[in-house]
Amino acid sequence: MDFLNELELPDEVKGTLQEKLQEFTQAQIEEQVAGLKAKNEELLAEKRKAQQEKERIDAEAKSERERIAQENGQFKELYEAQKQETSQLRQTIEEMNQSFAQQKVRTEAQKLASSLTKDTARASLLEKEISQRLQLVEGEVKVVDENGQLTVSTLDDLSATIKQSYPFLVDGSQAQGGGAARSQGGADVGAREMSRDDFEQMDAVKKAEFMKSGGKLVD
Repeated sequence: MDFLNELELPDEVKGTLQEKLQEFTQAQIEEQVAGLKAKNEELLAEKRKAQQEKERIDAEAKSERERIAQENGQFKELYEAQKQETSQLRQTIEEMNQSFAQQKVRTEAQKLASSLTKDTARASLLEKEISQRLQLVEGEVKVVDENGQLTVSTLDDLSATIKQSYPFLVDGSQAQGGGAARSQGGADVGAREMSRDDFEQMDAVKKAEFMKSGGKLVD
């Protein structure tokens, strides 16, 4: 306020002007301070509002993540349960298919064995041998070889093979030409006595038939 001193005014006037000028300056300062304070309060309020909005968004995001994690966990449990159920169902179906295949093969073997002999004991032995040569393929019973490989042979062909391999189990094939039929190994299954060497050359079925018929081993 030095410029007042340069003015040619009475001291009383200068004093009054100086006082008025100070009051004006102080009012301006207070007004600016009040404005700055109000602006600061406004900025702080906006900052608090923004912080609260951020916290709300974070809380919602967290809640959504937890919900998704829970749903994923439930989905995983449901998936695993469904997977296990499907596996069990598939296993059951496979077992049913195997049982059906075995039953169909067994029925065909029984039918073929019954056509070869009326004796139930012999038919049971034939059924076991025949079953090993049959297999269900695409719903049809097919003939396989001794190694389980498919062949072009028919059931009639298999029947003829069984007659040649086990004539002592087939009706009407036990005795031909007035003499007892001999097995492929040369041992007479129908004989009452047989050497131990000849007996050991026979397969298990023929051995069983010989012993069942009352055969006796001699050295």
